[in-house]
Amino acid sequence: MDYNWLSDCEKFHRRDVLKVGMLGMLGLTMPKYYALADEAKKAAPMGKTNGTADSAILIWLAGGPSHIDTFDPKPDAAVEIRGTFGAAETNVSGIRIGEHLPRIGKVMDKICLVRSVTSPTGAHEIGTHYMLTGFLPLPGFAVPSYGAVASSLLGPRSALPPYISIQQPSDEMGAGFLGAALNPFCPGADPASGNFKVRDLDMPGGMTVEKFDRRKALRDVVDGAFKEHEKGSDRARAVDSFYNRAYTLLSSSEARAAFDLTKEKEDLRNAYGRNTFGQSLLLSRRLVEAGVRFSTVTVGGWDNHTAIHNALRYGMLPNFDQSFSTFISDMDSKGLLKRTMVIVMGEFGRTPIINKDGGRDHYPRVFSMVLAGGGIKGGTVVGSSDARGMEPASDPVRPEDIAATIYQCLGIDYTQSISSPEGVRVTLARGGSPIRKALA
Repeated sequence: MDYNWLSDCEKFHRRDVLKVGMLGMLGLTMPKYYALADEAKKAAPMGKTNGTADSAILIWLAGGPSHIDTFDPKPDAAVEIRGTFGAAETNVSGIRIGEHLPRIGKVMDKICLVRSVTSPTGAHEIGTHYMLTGFLPLPGFAVPSYGAVASSLLGPRSALPPYISIQQPSDEMGAGFLGAALNPFCPGADPASGNFKVRDLDMPGGMTVEKFDRRKALRDVVDGAFKEHEKGSDRARAVDSFYNRAYTLLSSSEARAAFDLTKEKEDLRNAYGRNTFGQSLLLSRRLVEAGVRFSTVTVGGWDNHTAIHNALRYGMLPNFDQSFSTFISDMDSKGLLKRTMVIVMGEFGRTPIINKDGGRDHYPRVFSMVLAGGGIKGGTVVGSSDARGMEPASDPVRPEDIAATIYQCLGIDYTQSISSPEGVRVTLARGGSPIRKALA
C-alpha cells in the first residue's frame, strides 16, 4: 500500500515576524489543523445535535473497492463476473456478503448495506470529490467536504479539533471555500507505531505554565500591530483561530489523553489488528468518545487492476474484516454507535467482468457502501444491482443523496445554502434526498 503516514500534513507558516522564534518557543508548528473559525459557534448544548447523530466517522476506501467481491456477491453469475469468491450467510437471514468477510457477517445486524450507489465518473480525483462533497468538481471553486461543513455549522464538542483526519487528508477532504481554519487536523504519525505520538501536542522541554502564559501575552501584543494589515485574510484568520484553540488544547490533559492508545487494553488493541488501519479505527473511537465531531480514516489498496482476488483474499479483506467488525462491536458495547454515524465508501466500484490481467477496472455505474449507527437501521440492505452487477436494479442512490443522508443524521438542514467569500451560494445537497430506507 502506498501510504505516506508520517509526512507533514501541511506546509503552512505563520507570518514572518512570528515565524522567527515564536512557534519554536511554543512548540506549535501546525496552525492550519488546530484552527477553528471564530464564527463556528452554533453547537448545541453539550455538543448534541438535533439529528440522530452527534458525530460521524468516515472510513474512506481509497482506490475503489469491488462491490462483487465484498458486499454484493453474484454467486449465480458466470465465472468471469463472480470470480473465485463465494457468498456467505450473515447473522441476518437473507443477507449474504462475500465469503472473505465472515466477521463483518456477524455484525450485519448493526450495519446497513447500500448496493445501488451510482455515479457518472470513473476517474479517481473526480469521483473522490463527488463522494466526499456531494458535488462534481466546479472549475476554480472548491466545495467543502462533509467534515468541514459539520465543523462550521455544528462547532466543537470539546477542546479537541472538531474535524480530524487520522491519515494525511486528500484535497477533497478539505474545507474548500469555507477557509483554511476548517481544514482537518492530522496527527502526523502512524497510530500502529510503537512510539506513536501526536506532533506538537506537548509543551516543549523547560516550558512551564507561567512561561507559556507569557508567550501568549507576547503574541497578543504582536498580533495587535497586524490586525489592520490582515483584515480579510483567510490564512491570517486560520492562524489566529489556531492559536486560541491550541492554547486550550495544550492545557487540556483530557484532550491530549484521547490520542494515547496505550490506555487501551492489549487484548482490545490486538482485536482491532496491530496495523495502521486497525489502530486508526481504535483511535477514531477514542476521539469521538472524547468529543471530536467528525473524523476520517483512510485505507488505500483497493485499485486492483491486476490479480484482484489474490490481493483481496491475502491482503485487504482479512485486515478489513477483522478491524471493521471489531470497531463496530466496540462502538456498540461502549454505547457510542447510537449517536455516531459511520460511513464506509470509496470513489466508485470495479467492473463486473474480470479483465485479461485477472483484475477489475474502474466502474461507477453501480457499487456498494456501508452505513451504521447514528440513526441508521441495522440489518438492512438498500437497493440492488442487476444479476450481473452492471446497473442499479432498484433504489438508485447518488452522491447527492449520500450528502443529504449524512447532513440529516447530523441534524443539519441539507436544503440550506452556504456562501463562498465571493457571495456564491451553494445548497448543501443540491437535488439530493436522504436514503429513507436506511434510516431507523
